[in-house]
Amino acid sequence: MIESKLSAEQAVPGQSLSLFVTILVPTWMTRPADFPEFDQPNLSVTLPARSSLAVSRVIDGNTWSGVTREYLIVPLAPGNYRLPAGEIKVTYKNPAGGGDREASLKLAPPPIAVATPKGAEGLKPFIAARELTLTQEIEGEPEKLRAGDAFSRTVTATIDGSTVRLIPQLLNTQSPQGLAAYADAHQAEDKIDPRTDDTSGVRTERVTYVAESGVRGTLPAVTLRWYDLDDRTIKTSSIDAIKVHARGPGPLAGTNLWEKLLILAAAGLATWLLLRWGVPRLRTLKTQRAQQAKASGKIAWQQLQTACAAQDYPALLKAVSEFKRYRPCAAKTLQPALLVLGAAQYGCKPGGSAVATAWQQLAQAVEVLSPASTHPHPLSLPPLNP
Repeated sequence: MIESKLSAEQAVPGQSLSLFVTILVPTWMTRPADFPEFDQPNLSVTLPARSSLAVSRVIDGNTWSGVTREYLIVPLAPGNYRLPAGEIKVTYKNPAGGGDREASLKLAPPPIAVATPKGAEGLKPFIAARELTLTQEIEGEPEKLRAGDAFSRTVTATIDGSTVRLIPQLLNTQSPQGLAAYADAHQAEDKIDPRTDDTSGVRTERVTYVAESGVRGTLPAVTLRWYDLDDRTIKTSSIDAIKVHARGPGPLAGTNLWEKLLILAAAGLATWLLLRWGVPRLRTLKTQRAQQAKASGKIAWQQLQTACAAQDYPALLKAVSEFKRYRPCAAKTLQPALLVLGAAQYGCKPGGSAVATAWQQLAQAVEVLSPASTHPHPLSLPPLNP
């Protein structure tokens, strides 16, 4: 005879349950039973450490013996499942004596109903466990990088009471501008406790980051929301974000020691030449230009313009006296306005409008005398007669 039963007829994704298949014969089996292996989409079917146990039972006053095979099933998604039916060949001792007897027993596992618990419909992806923790390890100093430096980020997810196959990808290769990311192949492994048949697993992901230039950014935090099978509540596990700061390459990046020394020597020589020849030459040019400006009367004209704009009569007289040294004839055009201003300053005072008009006429006359507006002097010799 053959029996099959489930430890629970209903489950949630990620919750493990057991299928027990028991075979009994009226005597004893002379060969091990050929139990099937199950493989079905969205179902993880494994054998625990002690998957087969010898059993016996009294039926109608007679002792039957046999074996029980346990299958550990973890559904990965909601749905209604049924493991495929099949036949198991059994060989056992003939109760009446003689040769062994053979029998084919039909196996029809019961259906499995898997549904998302109420209140957890929004979990994407759905993860059910008794415990889920996230940890991370940083190798290097992500906030003290220079161009060319590297560091790594390793994230580990540990799940108890369910399979690690429910845990999604934790890290990707997206990173701030100037930071290249190189991901290692992830590692994932499930374990079954031989004493309790509880399932647990560990998933590890590692990404190495290389600063290619200046970087200032953040690697995002990692957060997983999951359903607690014991408390029947939704919980959250997370790890913190990582700040990244890298300085860009220096001006001598990519050069060897001898090239750096040659560059420094050339810079030192250029500095010495500048101090030895450039600075004195610059001073000489500056002095020559100042002397040329003074000889042309430009400086005297600028002083005259400043005094006129400020309507400063004493400064005006001083500037006119200096300007006459360079352009005595041109200075005569200023005389009418100077007489009006002198009368206002020392003699009978004309009206305010007359003084204002005098300052205005003086300003116009000064502008006409600008060195930039003067025409070149005529030739000293008259042209020849035709």
